[in-house]
Amino acid sequence: MEIEEDKFGHGTIKPTSFYPSEIEKTKLNWFCYELALSFDLAIRSKLGKKLKRRYGIDEEEIADFCIYFAKKMKEIILQKLSGEIETVYFSYDLIETYFPRLRDRMINKILDVVAEAWDEQLSFCERCPTRCVTEKDEYCTMFDEGPY
Repeated sequence: MEIEEDKFGHGTIKPTSFYPSEIEKTKLNWFCYELALSFDLAIRSKLGKKLKRRYGIDEEEIADFCIYFAKKMKEIILQKLSGEIETVYFSYDLIETYFPRLRDRMINKILDVVAEAWDEQLSFCERCPTRCVTEKDEYCTMFDEGPY
């Protein structure tokens, strides 16, 4: 399967994975797209070789996981914003469910890498004028700026 690369150099993670319809082109969905890219880069650079060698998990599977995980994080972010939970968390169970063959130690490493990527992404967001989280329901024009 040939993988197209977008303008950021990522193959299988596309903005289109984060909006099933035009009305879903929101800033929060763009944030989730950016989050998936951050997770993907961090996991591939820090754990990619081990995941491939020990578990047979390739870059495409990592990218698919990052899309899945970022979409699940959207639910957690919305819970935080609504006051249902006090802090954002990263679920061990989500990783274990997606990759049932992984050992506890590798899942913990993924959690550490994801947490680092989350912190890094938030540090970028602090300086960004787009305000993807605070204006979460607003239309996001970046989805229209392709090509993807």
